[in-house]
Amino acid sequence: MKKNANGYQVGVFPVTEDGRVVLVSRRRGHGWIFPKGNREKGKSDRSVAREEAYEEAGIFGAVTAEFEEFRVAMKKSPKLRLFRMKVKRFTNAFPEADERRRVVVSFEEAERMVRQDLRVILRKMQELKWAA
Repeated sequence: MKKNANGYQVGVFPVTEDGRVVLVSRRRGHGWIFPKGNREKGKSDRSVAREEAYEEAGIFGAVTAEFEEFRVAMKKSPKLRLFRMKVKRFTNAFPEADERRRVVVSFEEAERMVRQDLRVILRKMQELKWAA
C-alpha cells in the first residue's frame, strides 16, 4: 500500500442492530481493526468507506454522512476518518475473505482485542452514542 498523500484513511465504525461491533483482522500480522482504506480520487470519503466495509468485512448497511476524525498509530496515515455504519447484512463472499477474519463482538470484548489508539476510538464512539 502506498503512503496516503492526503494524510488520512477512511473507514467505517460498524455496529450491528443489537449494538455489537464488527472488527476485521489486519492483513499482515496480528491484531484487529475497523474496515478502512486509502482515499480514492474521484470518490467521496463516505463512498470509499462503504466500499472498504464490503471488501474487508463483507458487511452492508447505512453509512452516516457525519464522521469523526482520530489520530492513530500508523506511519502511512496518521489520521483515520470514521463514518458510523449500522450493519444490516453480512456476506461470507467478499473480496478479502481469504486474507482477513471478521468478528462481531461486544464493545467490552472489542476493547480487549484492539490496540490502545483504537480503544480510544471505541470509547469516544460510545460517548457520542454512535453505538446506539
